[in-house]
Amino acid sequence: MGPPTNVTMRTTSEQPLELEQPHEIVQEASEEGRERLDRTNLDIILTALIGGGEVSLGGLAAMSITGPALAAFPALGLFGALALGGLAFPIGLSFVIVGRSELFTENFLIPVVSVYKGQRSLGSLLALWGLSWLSNVLGCAVTSLLLSAPHVLGDPILTGYYAYAEYKLAMPPLGLFCSAIVAGAAMTVLTWLLLAARHPVARLLLIYAAGYLLYAANLSHSIVGASMLFVGFAASGHTLWDVLGWIVLASAGNLVGGIGLVTLFRILQAREKQR
Repeated sequence: MGPPTNVTMRTTSEQPLELEQPHEIVQEASEEGRERLDRTNLDIILTALIGGGEVSLGGLAAMSITGPALAAFPALGLFGALALGGLAFPIGLSFVIVGRSELFTENFLIPVVSVYKGQRSLGSLLALWGLSWLSNVLGCAVTSLLLSAPHVLGDPILTGYYAYAEYKLAMPPLGLFCSAIVAGAAMTVLTWLLLAARHPVARLLLIYAAGYLLYAANLSHSIVGASMLFVGFAASGHTLWDVLGWIVLASAGNLVGGIGLVTLFRILQAREKQR
């Protein structure tokens, strides 16, 4: 006997977003967080090294538009050129997320939930943050050495790196910190949404949206910034210490934005939904 005519039958394929409830997302984050925190140190290092290299490729793709746009149309200014380059930057973010490598800022939600629930220790979370951060920065630095070698990149592309570094390294500390808070929040929102949306097209659109926002708005994401500052800092008249100081301050802002503005409130939201 068939189903009643007044009942609407929906299959998984008819629900393209397959959205989950907040408490279900938190539960899934907790389970995945345990897996992330149980990995070996070598696994974390290798995954984050690859992530640093892959996000650098996203920076290269974006600078292949930003630099020539600045050179051909100076009236655009840096932000006009960044708005164009942002169309290509999500390539790198897609490499990282689809390819299962890792950025430091991806760990502001999933493993934090596991620690919040008492399933893993704070020490394991701090170790994950430290190893992924160092490995991301090293991956960016190694890739930048290749890109900075003579005749690897054309002058128009290098122009984009130089203009980016000159602007970023001249930011006042408060402006940098606040920009980094927004960047950390944006990346953690992306992590949350990727847990909520299961359809591959929806996930790719979310990655693209977050990647465009990070680059086009020139937000201070510590690893994304490192991938481009390592190439452009010398020609902008700054030192390696300036770059490292920028990365450290941006990382602190990313942590505040990711955990304080997103993870904390999402956990509270999930608790209220469960009630």
